[in-house]
Amino acid sequence: MLPNCRICQSSHSTPWLRRGGWSYRHCGACSAVWLDPLPAEGWADGFYDRGYFAGGGRGGYDDYLAGETQHRINARARLAIAQRFGAAAPALWVDFGCAVGFTLDEARRAGFTVLGVELSSWAREVARERLGLPVHPTLAEAQREISGQAAVVSMFQVLEHLPDPLAALEQVHACMRPGGLLLIETWDRGSLVARMFGRYWQQITPPSVLWLLDRESLASMLERAGFRVTAVLRTSKRLSLGWGLGLLAEKLPRSLAAPFRFLERSRISSLGVSYRLGDLVTIVAVALGGSGDVLG
Repeated sequence: MLPNCRICQSSHSTPWLRRGGWSYRHCGACSAVWLDPLPAEGWADGFYDRGYFAGGGRGGYDDYLAGETQHRINARARLAIAQRFGAAAPALWVDFGCAVGFTLDEARRAGFTVLGVELSSWAREVARERLGLPVHPTLAEAQREISGQAAVVSMFQVLEHLPDPLAALEQVHACMRPGGLLLIETWDRGSLVARMFGRYWQQITPPSVLWLLDRESLASMLERAGFRVTAVLRTSKRLSLGWGLGLLAEKLPRSLAAPFRFLERSRISSLGVSYRLGDLVTIVAVALGGSGDVLG
């Protein structure tokens, strides 16, 4: 029996790609791609340690805290999307995968009541100590505190890192009031740039990235978890030029990577640039289960 897809439970999967000793499988039923084998529960804290956020490789960041300006620009853009779809302070906003809390802090400045969930103990402590944010280590702990109360839940580039994304979305749904707004920022495996780059697409980063999803698999998963998709938006984000160049260098064959490594070490690496290649999307969905205003 082949491994079951955790999104749709189908056993109709085939090998999809192998890289550096890691393998991905493709589900023939819902089109999701996942890392095989998926890591055991509790793996995240050891993986997403300080090194992941500060030069430890593994598809992480050279210095996450040094990029605060860019992270806050992204946070304000995300806040604008939420408000465009009806989010209004002082509603409760829960950010799952909040890292050190820049998005939550921007939401708090806009008047929202905020709560974070972060699996990384290092990032969680930075959010608590540096920004004074309330942050839980797990969704289960957050659910015990705010079950059925969240008006907004955000998951920005976190869904693809979870061993069981469907189970996580079901927990998210339990945290939300009917009509609440869910924002998911993630990568679209079906996008033109992903198909053009193929095995060299920047998002294929095992073992950090566990799931490679497209619009079909995302919609299927959200429906199963009790949500209705209302919009899929192509999304841009700000990032440091050095981080982007380094990521490209990691993906390309060594013969093609040298110019990117050179530029990564140059003065221009600190510049902020806008990423607009069309493979990053924001899914806007509504939690089903009752009547009433979406965020009233």
